[in-house]
Amino acid sequence: MNKFIRKIRFPFKLLFASIRYPAAIVGLSSVNVMSKADTIDKLIENDHLSLARFGDGELEMLTFKNIGFQDYNENLSTRLISVLENCPKNKNCLVALPDSFLNKDKMIFGSSLFWFFHKSFHYSKYKKYLHNDYFYGNTSVTRPYHDYVKKNNVKIIFDKFKKLINNRKILIVEGKGTRLGVGNDLLSTASSISRITTVNKNAFSIYNKIIDAVLKFGTEFDIILISLGPTATLLSYDLSCSGIRAIDTGHIDIEYEWMNISAKSKVNILGKNVNEAGVICNEEMMEDIEYKQQIISHIE
Repeated sequence: MNKFIRKIRFPFKLLFASIRYPAAIVGLSSVNVMSKADTIDKLIENDHLSLARFGDGELEMLTFKNIGFQDYNENLSTRLISVLENCPKNKNCLVALPDSFLNKDKMIFGSSLFWFFHKSFHYSKYKKYLHNDYFYGNTSVTRPYHDYVKKNNVKIIFDKFKKLINNRKILIVEGKGTRLGVGNDLLSTASSISRITTVNKNAFSIYNKIIDAVLKFGTEFDIILISLGPTATLLSYDLSCSGIRAIDTGHIDIEYEWMNISAKSKVNILGKNVNEAGVICNEEMMEDIEYKQQIISHIE
């Protein structure tokens, strides 16, 4: 029955989206979003610069949106709005918006359709928080593989990420089961890797505990890599205000895994959370001594 109802509703949804879409495109034409390559180059060239990413989840959460690993939270929404409103004032952090706002690199059909509906129904809700005179980074700098038709230049982005962390002491802040860089060579150029792990859902509920732990250890490291959904967006921005460099890494590790196996869809990666494939890793079953030795704190 539910499937039948969705099939009935879709043509009406498509019609309404088609009516609203032109206005969204006109509005987005004045929003400046860098390319993926320019974004990673800017992070490499400016060794003080943090990155805070606003993907579809963060943008929809400004009003109301539950996503797979973070329920809507009014305080989180308020803080995210504040980041968007004040980003031009913070010279230590580059705020990023979706690559789809550029409409340059061709996306696969499913991703293209998703962003068509997103822009049609949601752009009007957050456009007042955007600045036409600010040059935003590109959120797809950390997810350059799956969404795109042409994948021949993807490796360049990952190689530049490796350059970004080259010979740097890295602290990873991640949800339990994320296991960023485990089982691949994405972080192979770092001089050392340590980790703070925390809950893999609703991390914002213990935000103060998380940021206190990062502030305690953060000055010992060159770059903090954060994989915590919308909490990563806020945490990267807040740490940059304290003079600590933080990169909101989004799905970069899973995207790297998918590139390495030439995945055609969002497939499971053994031993890792893959939220978009509906997979949560049972970390207790994963025997990895090196990974466990990297964990300097677990926050719950």
